[in-house]
Amino acid sequence: MKRFVVLTVCWWILIVSYVGAPCRLVGEIDYYTMALFACQRLEGLPVELPTLSLVLCLVLCIVLLPNSMLQVSAFRWNAMLHSIGVATLAICLLKPLVSSSTTFNTTFIESMEFIGIVTGRAAAVYLAVMLLVISRRSVLSEWHSLDYTETIAFHRLAGWWVLVMSLLHSLAFAAFYLQRGGWHELLEATIPVALSSCKDPEDPLCWNTLGLVNGFGVVATFAVSILAILSREQVRRSAYNLFYFAHVALSFLFILFCGLHDFPMVILMFPGLAFYMKDRIVAFITRQELSDVTAEVLCRTGTSNVILLTWNTTPELKFMPGTRWVYLHERGVSRMQWHPYSVVQNGHRAQVLLKGAGDWSESLCKQVSQEALKLRIEGPYGKPMAQSSTLPPRNLLLVAGGVGISPFVDLLSGLQWLEAGWQQLHLVWAVRGDEFGGISGAIDWRRLCERAEVSVFVTSGEAESPSGMVDHRMGSNSQVAAARSGEMCRHRLLILSFVCITMGAVAADFLVHNWSIWVRHTVRSLLAWASLARCVPLLLVLLVLLAVTLLNFAVQRLSGKSRWGRFQDDSSPGMREEGGEGPEPKLCIQHAKPDLQQLVEQKAELGPVEVKVCGPQRMLATISATVLQLKKRGLTVELDSLESSL
Repeated sequence: MKRFVVLTVCWWILIVSYVGAPCRLVGEIDYYTMALFACQRLEGLPVELPTLSLVLCLVLCIVLLPNSMLQVSAFRWNAMLHSIGVATLAICLLKPLVSSSTTFNTTFIESMEFIGIVTGRAAAVYLAVMLLVISRRSVLSEWHSLDYTETIAFHRLAGWWVLVMSLLHSLAFAAFYLQRGGWHELLEATIPVALSSCKDPEDPLCWNTLGLVNGFGVVATFAVSILAILSREQVRRSAYNLFYFAHVALSFLFILFCGLHDFPMVILMFPGLAFYMKDRIVAFITRQELSDVTAEVLCRTGTSNVILLTWNTTPELKFMPGTRWVYLHERGVSRMQWHPYSVVQNGHRAQVLLKGAGDWSESLCKQVSQEALKLRIEGPYGKPMAQSSTLPPRNLLLVAGGVGISPFVDLLSGLQWLEAGWQQLHLVWAVRGDEFGGISGAIDWRRLCERAEVSVFVTSGEAESPSGMVDHRMGSNSQVAAARSGEMCRHRLLILSFVCITMGAVAADFLVHNWSIWVRHTVRSLLAWASLARCVPLLLVLLVLLAVTLLNFAVQRLSGKSRWGRFQDDSSPGMREEGGEGPEPKLCIQHAKPDLQQLVEQKAELGPVEVKVCGPQRMLATISATVLQLKKRGLTVELDSLESSL
């Protein structure tokens, strides 16, 4: 434990040392540069050495992101994540205190320049760590045993810090130019207009390269500002398609213009972009187009449509039961939209419980009775299987609303593969009367009742009897043994990936540095300079990124079989079916709305409890508020909120 604390502290010091720009703070900017996070003279050294040493350390710091920094939730205020931003703001206040200038004007100009540099570096660091978690799966998420959905909170917080630091960076330099030369200098410094002091536009000294470079930064700032507005929860929930497509387009625009504005940002983004490129290549290659998807209608009323999708698949136990999900796409509904849904894995069979709750899902439900269903599927994704549980013994409370029971069916049916340390398990399911019969008839309650106490609450209407008309029930016994990865292979793959990415970033920086030296003596116009000195370096980095991605992909494919071993099918002698066939259990059904606050309080007073909830927003809000109150009382309660679609 001490070793991890020491490494985390060292990581933080190195990152803050880079952000704080000590050379700029003390004013030694003529013959000094940042190398290994300290001031080092360039005289007598190869020009690449300080730069490459900085790149090496920075990229290593980014890829070796501490696990403690990724642990963000509504109840876990991550001091590690916020501390970089707070330290940056504190460092900004130091410049006026250590300035040797005696006049206000000079001190203000120096301070604004310093604040602009420091906040720009902080924005670059936050952007770099934020990009690490945009991949659905990577060796980094596997190493930290985190699902993509668990890092969304981290992504959001880091994104807001990127916005704050980008705005401070822009405002500081705007004040710097205004104070130094007024509105005229601000205009020339942010827009590539002709310099009024020059008469010969062909003279390289008259090219407004500063205005061009800063103009790229202005575009990036506008892009991230619009992106932040469209990322508000109200927009996400009311107009998800607008949010998603705008998020993708504006993110690309922001990253592109950040690279055009300041090339070192691209090097810091290199690890995250490498993970993302590999993730997208793997996803594209492994996408399945299935024409034999069985779709069964569980509920069709004036207010609700629920269907069960079933298809055959390869057994998948790399991911923990209860966290697995897939993307679904139906061309007849939309050529662009992919939607995530929890998947229940039963050996060679995968199932998705889907409710018509939006335009896309409603259209899919209507197609079930019209024609054979053809789906494209990407995934599965989920939380990587942990080698062993490090959590203390505790009880587990599962709270589901409607189709939100799907991930918990998957969890309980695959419980034998987990070493989670749970002592008592209690499943609470709140469902409307018109949906109860169809959904409950599609669930193997006998299997679930063997593993957990089950309480059912019918919240409205009369509960229909379970239909029992589906071909395959969710939660029936999985006759496939879990595939375990070797710890040594896991470490080896992680190290190889990190080495490839780090060396790729260093190689890209070295390549671009030498290219820039050649360009300096070649360009003959501002347009040529913009193309060769700003655009071509990004293309060179893209080529290196592609090479690193393909190398990582090849390494993963070669090590895949040795890592996960073999699955046992139902004919394997070492595999026995759990619990034989038997009568259906008599469910205890209550016609009332569950008192969620009282339920969680009772469980928490009995001892440490982990609460997992998946359902409507009102249910999530009630349990979140209750858990927050219990934590203030000193009770041990951990909450894991799942999106209702997942």
